[in-house]
Amino acid sequence: MGNDLTIGRYFAANSAVHRLDPRTKLFGTLLFIVSLFLIRNNLTYALCLWLILLAYRAARIPLRYLLRGMRGIAVLLVFTFIFRAFFSPGASLWSWGILHLTGAGLHLAVRLVARISLMILAASLLSYTTTPRQLADGMEKALSGLKRFGVPLDDLALIVTITFRFIPVLNDEARAMMDAQAARGVDFQRGGPLGRMCRMPTLVIPLFVSVLRRSADLATAMEARGYSGDNRATKLHPLEYGPGDRTVYFLFLAYIPLAFLADRLTSALT
Repeated sequence: MGNDLTIGRYFAANSAVHRLDPRTKLFGTLLFIVSLFLIRNNLTYALCLWLILLAYRAARIPLRYLLRGMRGIAVLLVFTFIFRAFFSPGASLWSWGILHLTGAGLHLAVRLVARISLMILAASLLSYTTTPRQLADGMEKALSGLKRFGVPLDDLALIVTITFRFIPVLNDEARAMMDAQAARGVDFQRGGPLGRMCRMPTLVIPLFVSVLRRSADLATAMEARGYSGDNRATKLHPLEYGPGDRTVYFLFLAYIPLAFLADRLTSALT
């Protein structure tokens, strides 16, 4: 917990990926995630992993920073793999008690873990290379047509901005509270799962109170600065597409049929 959480944190760097329009990165992330549900072959997942690692390299994000963020979901991935591999129907390859490892379950487990990992890598790349303000502006601009139907896009953009900004803030505050509780003799690592769960209220309750206090302070500050939530506010830096965005859009549109074709070819060869 704590220092392992990097999702929601902006990684400052001067790269071509950082300079892309946030709408381009939003579209690319959504398209990449959708493509993961069209893939059925594990070799194609390996190709997608290679592509996303190339994007991380272009964004100049160190590999150690990427791995540190993935450590936070390691337990989820391990649990998903075990549950899918040992509790799926099919011919048993190995069994012990109620656990039965099947070939179909093993294939499904690898595919599911790869899909979850790649989705998190894509979403993390978006947050690493886009500030919360840029992300909110990109969503508001991309969905501007919904204003005709009365959708409050300005308020939704503000909610997205505050949410992403508060993820690392609350994470750091939870870490500080854990250190304070440890100084008072509370050991969150000692005992089994039930013992740890019994000690969690000493952390959750103060953190919940802190969230309410921060929310009230933020609302007071916004009112003091005259925030009204109307559409009259202008942008200091209006979004504009550049030549690099048009090139990336073309690559994204070519990616879907190529990924689908590669998946069918690898499936036929294997």
